[in-house]
Amino acid sequence: MARRTTAYRRVAQELRDQIGDGTLKPNDRIPSLTELQETFGVSDTVILEARKVLVAEGLLIARTGDGTYVRERPEPQRLVHHAPDDPEEPLFRLEAAESGLFPDIVEVEAETTVPAPAAVARWLDVKTSRKVKRRVRLFRHDEMPVQLLTVYTLASGKTDASGVEEQVTSRPALDTEARALEGVVGQPVTVATRIERPAAGRARVLETVVLAERYTLVYRPTSGPA
Repeated sequence: MARRTTAYRRVAQELRDQIGDGTLKPNDRIPSLTELQETFGVSDTVILEARKVLVAEGLLIARTGDGTYVRERPEPQRLVHHAPDDPEEPLFRLEAAESGLFPDIVEVEAETTVPAPAAVARWLDVKTSRKVKRRVRLFRHDEMPVQLLTVYTLASGKTDASGVEEQVTSRPALDTEARALEGVVGQPVTVATRIERPAAGRARVLETVVLAERYTLVYRPTSGPA
């Protein structure tokens, strides 16, 4: 089992390198299963596993009855961070759009009360038994999904901690995120999480998810060197 795991990672990395250096170009059809078996001297199971990894990463796309191709990777657009006055607005605006706003908003999940997920409970410094209100919206531009925003708000009471912080991380896309953003499960996403713990008012967590290959999150400092 360990040898097979090492083998599929080796094959995946070799194909990844070929895509990166341009040996395999966007829209190129990669060699067939049989050809790849002969090239790498491994079983079809290993090749299929390696191919599955690269499809999940968004590097390849499988076309039924037509083989597997290198995905064309678009030039990332810039999403600029801002502090909205309206709590209904997202934390990022599309730099290329005239207003930067998103008139096309899809209510993925109406506000509902749920137990606080472990990460949210940790950020808000509350127990997982505490109830939060969760709302999920998808912001689109020109009929394309841009950012998925999930907001968790304490249903009642306050948190002992106070202050505001933001953190940016990356991880594979979850199934619900991939479907909403029209990506692939496991494809890399960038996640910007804002934790608001005001001295007065309800604490909340805002989680923004975007496809990493499509959008770059831009933060502009309010002050800098003269």
